[in-house]
Amino acid sequence: MGRLLDLSRSDQPALLRFPGVRMAGAAQPGSDDDELGPVDFFAIEFPGGRLTASGFEKLLSLADRGVVEILDMEFIAKDADGKSKKVDAWEFAVPHGVDLAAWAGASSGLLDDSDVSEISEAMQPGSVAVVVIYENRWVLGLVDAWRRDGARLIADGGISASDIVAALDATEPS
Repeated sequence: MGRLLDLSRSDQPALLRFPGVRMAGAAQPGSDDDELGPVDFFAIEFPGGRLTASGFEKLLSLADRGVVEILDMEFIAKDADGKSKKVDAWEFAVPHGVDLAAWAGASSGLLDDSDVSEISEAMQPGSVAVVVIYENRWVLGLVDAWRRDGARLIADGGISASDIVAALDATEPS
């Protein structure tokens, strides 16, 4: 594995570069160039299609408080024969106590067929997965506070947990 922080790219000044990080332009204080916070995704598989309420309730709470903005939410079902397809929340049996009404219409179409295929490869037959693409809204207030003091955003992005673990493992003496 290469270095987690790559400072060697010659076409940019020596700024932090991470896998998956985009370099921000020369945004000035108060500009609207980066009004979208960092965007991440996760996919959760429910074996046997047994959805549970607690995660959906926590996600709704985060969205209601403005911590995250849900940009897309897709449900993927994989049948016993291994065929997968996107499904609407109301198309499969939802256990008692799981209310998905808040998520009806949350699909914006950001995931295409290749994304669905990639996620479904990791799924077990007979399961359902939810894929959530979300914006980290809390970052915007933080960045705006620094901008008001003359600072500017020069890079943003994410680092996968596996890259962090590998980097930490590499620092351990052999």
